[in-house]
Amino acid sequence: MIVRRYYEQSDAARWVRCHFLLVSLFIFYIIPMKLDANTMKDAIMLLIKDYKFNPVQVMEMVKLGIKTALKKDGLVEDRKAVLQIKIEADGSIKVFREYTVVEELEDEDKELLTDEALEYVDDPQIWQKIYVDITPEEITFTRIGAQAAAQTIKQQIKALEKERFYEKFQDKQWELLKAKVLRAVGDTVILDIDGTSVVLLPEGQIRGKIYATGEEIFVLLRKIDKDVNGVLLDITQSSTDFVESLLNKIIPELQEWKVLIDKIVRVPGKRTKVVVSSTDDNIDPVWVFVGQKGSRINTILTLLDGEKMDFIEYDGSNDAKFVADALKPARVTSVDIEWGKAYVTISEDQKSLAIGKWAANIRLASELTGYQIELK
Repeated sequence: MIVRRYYEQSDAARWVRCHFLLVSLFIFYIIPMKLDANTMKDAIMLLIKDYKFNPVQVMEMVKLGIKTALKKDGLVEDRKAVLQIKIEADGSIKVFREYTVVEELEDEDKELLTDEALEYVDDPQIWQKIYVDITPEEITFTRIGAQAAAQTIKQQIKALEKERFYEKFQDKQWELLKAKVLRAVGDTVILDIDGTSVVLLPEGQIRGKIYATGEEIFVLLRKIDKDVNGVLLDITQSSTDFVESLLNKIIPELQEWKVLIDKIVRVPGKRTKVVVSSTDDNIDPVWVFVGQKGSRINTILTLLDGEKMDFIEYDGSNDAKFVADALKPARVTSVDIEWGKAYVTISEDQKSLAIGKWAANIRLASELTGYQIELK
């Protein structure tokens, strides 16, 4: 699995902006500090603009932060009280304590009997919610209260961003995504995918490829998931699935079911071999993939950073020819199939081509055909 949390620390600049937004809201380091309407209104607008959140979401985050600070600083007598915060259009704040009207009192922190509720409303009904205004004359937070509020809001921002990111990509599994290389960090590559920083791990990279800053590439999103740690992505350029997705993007005949991909084997960055077939006897599947004057295969090789690629047609009727074709670009003299082994006769000057660098060619040919190949 090539898995990484959806964001990385390059988003630090954004969190610095978040920090200063929250400073403007709760003023961490000036104690005490009165929370005035103008400061509140300005900070809420900055959060909406910077994070492009729904204003309702921002208001709920800020309300939760205020609740945390009120309880942390003891501005509410009972920490178990259920609070409701109302932020007026001018940024001023009202604090209400919520009670439920009941017949029998079980929790005096959250409930009121009918006769008690009469103090606040006329004709109270059982299970009715009563809101009692407990707004302090002046809302002044200590440094500890302000920090607690800011931390609560930052946690909410993270949670909302993760959820928004998941919704953005949840319907794009098994799709090719266009990405821009931001930079390399150690053995990982940081990509920008539609405005979001994503990490491409070593396992998902094409071995030996240099990912240049600013370069535009494609990656395959194989899976998106989320757990308690956040949203997880599985993105890759190194799998056979990635090659198949590229071919489906470039070869329209695949979408039309005129040609088929039967099998792909690959050593990322070195060579890929693809078994192809046709549903129409009048169509040469290899020619379809190569294209006129090599136009299609050249496009594919460019996207694979020069990785070699062979297309092999196989109809299931001639295994000896299949093995010989699988050893291309080497020219084979003959192939004898015996007991699951393929004995290949080949001239001396073709052996190095048949074997390939790091034995990649013969290994892929064996994997593709299912035969153990011996050269003689």
